[in-house]
Amino acid sequence: MKILLIIVFLLACFRISEAQNLVPDSSFEYNKFIPVDYSGIDVSTSWSSPSRGTTDLFCKCGKKQEKISRVNVPKNSMGVQEALTGKCYAGVFAVSHGYYREYLQTGLSSPLERNKEYELSLYVSLSDYSPLAVDQIGICFLNNKVKYEHSGTITDLRPLYINLEEEVGMDVNEWHELTLRYKAKGGENTLLIGSFGIKRLWKTGNTVPQEISSPIYKKMQRDAYYYFDNVSLHEFKTPPLDTAQVPENPYFANMKADTVETEIVLPDTINTITSGEVLVFNKVLFQTGAAILSPVSFPELNIVAAYLKADQNLKIEIYGHTDNVGDEKKNKELSYDRAKAVADYLIFRGVKNANVFYEGFGSLKPIEANDTEEGKKSNRRVEFILKKNN
Repeated sequence: MKILLIIVFLLACFRISEAQNLVPDSSFEYNKFIPVDYSGIDVSTSWSSPSRGTTDLFCKCGKKQEKISRVNVPKNSMGVQEALTGKCYAGVFAVSHGYYREYLQTGLSSPLERNKEYELSLYVSLSDYSPLAVDQIGICFLNNKVKYEHSGTITDLRPLYINLEEEVGMDVNEWHELTLRYKAKGGENTLLIGSFGIKRLWKTGNTVPQEISSPIYKKMQRDAYYYFDNVSLHEFKTPPLDTAQVPENPYFANMKADTVETEIVLPDTINTITSGEVLVFNKVLFQTGAAILSPVSFPELNIVAAYLKADQNLKIEIYGHTDNVGDEKKNKELSYDRAKAVADYLIFRGVKNANVFYEGFGSLKPIEANDTEEGKKSNRRVEFILKKNN
């Protein structure tokens, strides 16, 4: 029994090591003391401000301190938000008077290795009293910590940007996870987060209640304020993918993906589709044995979503299929779940729920014999049919 427990313990340690988080204090919990006033990020033993911008640290206080604390959790001078985990989180002005900005900086537990890919994950929440919202935040991986003798925009770094407009928008209630992939140059040991270049600001309609004393300016809509929690960085290892790829489908040959820069394509500007014709998604990829869509699938699905949104009289029927390997009951469940994953994505992209139908058939409707690997690959597919609503 002791040997078994030791083996389990060693396996657990191996998994923890394998998925090591390189951010030492992800949730801002390790602090010299509990802050009760603004500009408290230097109380953290890991995080700091790289400039003269006065980044805030919010922590749940004891009952005696609640009455005097301006940075309590959940209620504070910027809004109301529970910590995602633990008792603390950080907060920054993404934009304010003039070029004023606030940033977060922390050292990593070990330097990044050259040519390895890493995934950054962080949770963001727009504060309740923030009158403005910004379109993006920037991330920098640096070889050393930096220090600027000003409180303005940092302009000499080249950040990677994460979109806030779609992921966070103007929601003040929830924490939103943001992710970013990064291929290391080698030696990076510092993470810096904040607002660098802003392409768009928009008004949220939020205001600071008159009875609340807050650094957010009440007389003018000039400030955008965000909370940050659970910042993590792990080495990224690409999961194996199972493809439903088949020979090139002419339907997609001359179509462009639906991107921010691309207008939605009207039906009469693309190839006509015969009503009821069965088509197969060319590049719909899933994790092996699962119904989790790979991001590789998104461009093709975005095209279909744009087409459906442009013609509200169209409906789509989605059918999942598998090969004959394994238990047929599980195959049917998997094919159904994969068809549903495609349907859910299209609905997420703005297609009407009522115009989307899906079903899974397992291995019951092969298009080729399952006695070769190529045949099995062809049978693992997601089909769709576009039809006009009656």
